[in-house]
Order: sequence, then C-alpha cells, then structure tokens
Amino acid sequence: MSEMGPESLLLGHTVRPARSGGASATSSASGLLTHDENAHLLTIAPNRSGRCRACLIPNLLTYTGQVVAIDLTGEAYAATAAARRAMGHTVVRLDPFGVAGAESDALDPMALLDGLVSPALESSCQDLAELLIPGNSPGRDIEQNAFALLSAVIGYLAVLPPEQRSFDQVYVTMHADDVIYNLAVVLDTIGKKIPKMSYSEMATFLQRDDMTRSRILTHLTSHLKMLSNPEVQESVRGSSFSLSEMRAGAPVTVYLVIPPERLATHAPLLRLWVGTLLHNARRAPETGGLPTLFLLDHCVELGPFPLLESVLRLRSGSTVRAWTFWHDLHQLRTTYPSRWPEIVAGCGAVQVFGTRETAAAAEVEALLGLAPKEVWSLGPGEQVVRLDGTPQPARRIDGQTPLSSKIAR
Repeated sequence: MSEMGPESLLLGHTVRPARSGGASATSSASGLLTHDENAHLLTIAPNRSGRCRACLIPNLLTYTGQVVAIDLTGEAYAATAAARRAMGHTVVRLDPFGVAGAESDALDPMALLDGLVSPALESSCQDLAELLIPGNSPGRDIEQNAFALLSAVIGYLAVLPPEQRSFDQVYVTMHADDVIYNLAVVLDTIGKKIPKMSYSEMATFLQRDDMTRSRILTHLTSHLKMLSNPEVQESVRGSSFSLSEMRAGAPVTVYLVIPPERLATHAPLLRLWVGTLLHNARRAPETGGLPTLFLLDHCVELGPFPLLESVLRLRSGSTVRAWTFWHDLHQLRTTYPSRWPEIVAGCGAVQVFGTRETAAAAEVEALLGLAPKEVWSLGPGEQVVRLDGTPQPARRIDGQTPLSSKIAR
C-alpha cells in the first residue's frame, strides 16, 4: 500500500481493504483512507457531529499547501496553528470579535485590485461588489442598481492614495452626511481619473429622481451593515499579509473566525473574505504546485454564491480545491436548487456521517444508493465515504488523537 502523497486528504480509517485500481482513493499502510486526486470534496454531517475533529484538524495537520479554513469557534486554529507555523506557513487569523485571541489579522479586499488597469480593474471592482450584492438578479432592478453603484464606488476608491482606499472606506463613503453631493463632487474633481465604469454608473445614479436614488442608497447600505462595527472595519483596513505573495505560492494558512451568534448579521463578512481569497487563488499561475485548499465548514452561511458554484461545478482545478460541509442534503439543495446534483456528481469524494433525522438520512441513502437506515444507524465514530461512485464504510479520524508518525511530513 502507498503512503500519503502531497495532494492526499484524510477521510478516515478503512474498515476493509480499499478497492484496487481506483485513481482517487488510497488505503495506506497505516490504514488511512485518503483522497489523492485534485478534485473537490463534500461532507454531509450534522452540526456538532465532530466535523472539525474528524476533517478540518487532521488535514490542517498534514496538508502542506495553502489552506483557507472557516473556523467559526477557533477550535481548528487552537489545535493546528502551531503545526502550520512549523511547516513554514504564515498563519493568518481573521477574528475581529476576538474569539481565539485578542488581536485579529486583517484582509483588505481592495488589495485584489492592486496593479490592475482597465478593463481588468472594472471587472474586478464588479467581482468585489458581487460578493455583497448579486448583480445578476433577474427582475430586481433595485438590486442591480445598488450593485452598479457599489461597483462604481469601489472603482473610485481604487484610484485614491493608499491610506484612503481600504475597504472600510466603502462604508464611510456610503454613510457620509450628503452622499449624493459628495459623489457629484467626485465626478467634477477627479472624474477623468476614475475608471470609466465608475464615472458612467455614478453619473447614471445622479441623474435619477430623488425617490429612486433614496431607494438605491437604502438598499446598498443594508448590505454594508456588517461594516458598522469598528473591529470589523479594522479587519478590512489594510491587509496583514500579501495576496500577491499568496498567488506566487507563498505558504499561507488563513483561519476565518466569526462566532456563530454573530452569523445572522456578519455572514456577509465571511462571504467577502472567502470570495476575495477564491478570486485570488483562481488568479494564481498554473505552476503544477499544490492547489489552495478551501475548508468551507458551515458552507450554508455563505448563501447562494455564484463564484463558489462556478468553482464546484468544475471537478478539478489546478489552483483551487474546495471541501464543502453541509448539515444535510436539504441545505445544499436549497442553496443551489438547480445545480446541486451537478455539484455532488462532480466531487471526487462524498463523505456522510450518521444522523437521527429520519428524512435527512433517507435522502442521503437514496443519493448514494445505500440500504434503508444505513446512514440512520451509523454510530458516532462511523461514516460512509463515496469514492469514484463507490460507497464504502469507514471509521472517522479523531483529530484530538495524535496521528500516526507514518503520515507526518
């Protein structure tokens, strides 16, 4: 049996010999079940079922490539940050509410625009706006207009001096005493210096009647509420690490920490961070190195996410590998109602933990072609893993138990 390769991700312990001839599954000499193909993974497991201990922690301890991990409670950070540093990684903790420590790092999404010129600059401004306001909502003129104005403001800020163009200035700009007057001044004073898209969209906004402008501003600012907190503003004001160095392959691990009780108001911040890092990873040159691994626990909190959907619909990507985690199949189905079968089919591995929710268990059993109550009857340390279309039973890894020295790198 082969040992883990550089692209291997830990799924569990085998309970019977792995099938031979499979391209993406390996049962190592230590009895570990791994996924070795550069393809996406999907886990269906109830909340509080031990996903962090069984999936996030073991892979953060072993995968040597860049990692971006949603770690709401800071549990994975506490268990693995020292090991990531020992691998030579710069460890970044975006934690504005101080869950895992007193001081948070920062990620300024505006850094994604550094060095860009038209038309790439305009496209990237729209990419950032799309992370907060969907720009392609059919039949939603108010949403499309708010998206256009946000794109324009981001483009305007992108040409300002460095000390004035951080992402927190989006909130400041849209909450000024007289936003309409200020935007008119921008066009009159530096209109020739800002991107053409910004000039055009600002001018279009200013030409609308008072009621329409008010509705657009109200809708736009409703999407910026999560930036009203001073700690959050600090976390998007100037990056404490370099996105360009990440694109060049620098070893970096990013933990995204937002306490669950804050998700109702701050899930858009999580989406903004994940989206910025996904865009950045997709821009990285194809060098043949390890892809950036996105461990997206609590993926439902990101909501319908066209950028992530486009990533997941591709079975593999040379620079991005996504592992998404869902409470049940219903979450995935309602988040991506038309594309969820394609997303599941495109994953190289589908991992399922047991659940006592009868309907949820039956739905997963039907999806994987399992016997009735097979998922429902799984114990706390058991799981089913589908690799290349073939489901097999396996035991979970306990991330709080030291892993075998055979997988240390």
